[in-house]
Amino acid sequence: MSIRRTDGQTPVTLRPTTETAKAPAKAQNVLRVKDGFESVKGVAGTTTAAAIVPPTTTSTQGAAQGRLALDSKEAQAAIQTSLKHLTPPMTASSLLAANKSGPTLAPKSVERDELGMTHVRLDRVHEGVKVFGEQVISHLGTDGKVSSVTGEQNPIPAGLGSQKPKLAPQAAIDIAKKELGGKADKQPSSERVIYQDVEGKYHSAYQVEVTQIAGQEKPKKQNYIIDANTGKVLESFNKIGGWSKTSAAQLQVNGTASPNVAIPDKGQVQSKINIPDGVTVDKLSVDLNIKHTWSGDLKVTVTSPSGKSAVIQDRKGGSKDDIAGSFDLSSTFAGESTKGEWTITVEDKAARDTGTLNNWSLNITAKETTPPPTDPQNPPTGTADDLSMYSGHVDLKTTKNADGTYSLEDSTRGKGVVTYDAKNASTASGQTKITDDNDKWGEATDPARAKAGIDAHYGAAMTYDFLKNVLGRDSIDGAGEKLVNYVHVKNNYVNAYWDGDKMSYGDGDGKQSGPLTTLDIAGHEIAHGLTERTAGLIYSGESGGLNESFSDIIGTGVEWYAAKNNPEAKWNWTVGEAAWTPNNGDSEDGLRYMNDPTKDNYSVDNYKNYPKQTEVHGSSGISNNAFYLLVEGGKNKTSGLEVKGGVGMEDGLKIFGRALTTYMTPKTTFAQAREATIKSATDLYGATSDQVQKVKDAWTAVGVN
Repeated sequence: MSIRRTDGQTPVTLRPTTETAKAPAKAQNVLRVKDGFESVKGVAGTTTAAAIVPPTTTSTQGAAQGRLALDSKEAQAAIQTSLKHLTPPMTASSLLAANKSGPTLAPKSVERDELGMTHVRLDRVHEGVKVFGEQVISHLGTDGKVSSVTGEQNPIPAGLGSQKPKLAPQAAIDIAKKELGGKADKQPSSERVIYQDVEGKYHSAYQVEVTQIAGQEKPKKQNYIIDANTGKVLESFNKIGGWSKTSAAQLQVNGTASPNVAIPDKGQVQSKINIPDGVTVDKLSVDLNIKHTWSGDLKVTVTSPSGKSAVIQDRKGGSKDDIAGSFDLSSTFAGESTKGEWTITVEDKAARDTGTLNNWSLNITAKETTPPPTDPQNPPTGTADDLSMYSGHVDLKTTKNADGTYSLEDSTRGKGVVTYDAKNASTASGQTKITDDNDKWGEATDPARAKAGIDAHYGAAMTYDFLKNVLGRDSIDGAGEKLVNYVHVKNNYVNAYWDGDKMSYGDGDGKQSGPLTTLDIAGHEIAHGLTERTAGLIYSGESGGLNESFSDIIGTGVEWYAAKNNPEAKWNWTVGEAAWTPNNGDSEDGLRYMNDPTKDNYSVDNYKNYPKQTEVHGSSGISNNAFYLLVEGGKNKTSGLEVKGGVGMEDGLKIFGRALTTYMTPKTTFAQAREATIKSATDLYGATSDQVQKVKDAWTAVGVN
């Protein structure tokens, strides 16, 4: 979703003393300085940074699991070992040259995983300026030695960092504000970066972020990469993805066919339109274009998938030629399901007249419905005595307040899970508690306003538990980060989003959706925070498609995890179906379909079609389907290639989750994601395992090799 430096630090350059320059052997005297870095020529001529380290390697065995503080002994040992591995021995001359150009790698994070491996993530720096989206990850085994390195470093022209830009930072901000239009919520930020464009050319640039959240249907943290010398906008992307239907709106369903088929004299022709969306018809019209020498010969009938028929024309019109126009058939088809094949039949009933069925289209408005109520059955035995809208009876962890009420504040998970009422403000803030008198949430006598909070709180709790118990991770940052949720954002708001610090949930409008607080939506959006804290996948291009996909994968994983322990929670391969109207909970009614991404008439399921669909929600179907095939097996619809048998949900989630947090960098492509998941599966199950082979087969099936 975005790149966010949470634990990173500015690299420190040490200027060598005269004695150091004269006598390299005495350079050991400066090796004791904390966090010092010197740049030298690395492997294949690339520039890396050498930590000022003793010539020994310290094992990381025994270090705590999760994210390590950068100034801790274990993290420092891992950083020093990593940087030493990335550089050859220094000479006095290379040391002096390095100090002039400045350090070229800066530590961002150090994490130790459940296998005992330690991973050091380093941001690339050129002449003192951060290189946008470029990282190197060093992977240390249990012995504390570097076993592999992820990331590439292409050569960058000298001067891009050291030369003063022609454009001032404020000028770059002004360009960004003009591009966005409207008023920003706060003063935009600007950071000097080195940026590589799609053709591989590096530019001196500014990264400017302009925030527009208050009063926006689609909140924005719009980022602009602006050439620091020409002012040209090189790239733009929004860090806030949000939750909206990118295919044709579910309330308006359309289909068109252009058969251009001749109507035989005293014969008939048919044409069909397949509608994949299973909504209920409220209004339906047909646009028709028939060229014919005498319309009085023709009978035209439209038939629904259920077999119900309506006659548009039955030998009317006398000597009038052609049939063209829009015909309202709502009275016949109201209440019908749209899903399936709709057929138009054109019959010529008399001799000596000919024509052509050129084209026709269906225009359907779906019937508006509201979310179905949860069945208030008796709760199961145990502590699951809180009733949610979407997941049945659940067990919420809360806090007892001084006045005897209970609030949605959970201190049992990491640094906490809290859920507040945004009071319908356009931007969530404050700490307005959602309370209950007896800690039995969702009772018939409880305020209706508490309902959305119950599901949001449960969704965040299940996401935390999923991360811990399936991915072996303490919250999104690996160090127990507090998960903060706000419900009742705006009015009738059809969206939910992660803004970099917290979750905001809309109540829906009762037409497109109910409250967007389902398990998979909660997991999806909080997973953007996980991506932001780890790989930092840039929210555009191939990395953006992967960013969205990994949120879909983890959202589905949270559904699956909750359903293992809660018989009333259901999971499937459809994204967002429980909240989406008019068929809430129907797996045929959602935003995306991981088992068949093309089903939404928007997404692609194979990399061969990526050039046709590069928007991040649409391209996410490529890796979504790879994950589905890995877990379940089956065929990719576009390629027809089959994965025979899957590895199961838990193994699939562990493989993809580890790949995201351990082997991906901000600019990871689909091909690099394949390699990352292969490495992940190898770590977990061995190079010759069935899991590794299935990972390869799944990516091959979706066209990623």
